[in-house]
Amino acid sequence: MNSYLVIALSAVLLALAIATPIELNEDQKALAKQHGEQCAAELKLTEEEKAKVKAKDFKNPTENIKCFANCFFEKVGTLKDGEIQEAVVLEKLGAFIGEEKTKAALAKCKSIKGENKCDTAVKLHECFEEFKPVKEVKA
Repeated sequence: MNSYLVIALSAVLLALAIATPIELNEDQKALAKQHGEQCAAELKLTEEEKAKVKAKDFKNPTENIKCFANCFFEKVGTLKDGEIQEAVVLEKLGAFIGEEKTKAALAKCKSIKGENKCDTAVKLHECFEEFKPVKEVKA
């Protein structure tokens, strides 16, 4: 499963439908969808919460949405008990955004802590969002 952790941080929570220029293969997309569906079911996300996730509306997330982020990150291996797994992040994310950019992201984000592990997951998501690749616009 560790090979799929790049889904979470390179796509910065693909399950939360964040747009990214990184192309995932079909197996990675299927696994991300599976994890997202499992977490949504486990947490009993409401239709409104699912709609917010799908619409990429992360302003004032509910506790369920925060815990969805934690659940997803834990399933792909980027978080364990609210702690970021630095070596795994560096190995997997570095292949997509480069080792130096990954180290910079970890340096900035690794010490972030929320009120609980769900809050921490959302705060980490926000921090790592700053480091996602920017899609090039062709003229």
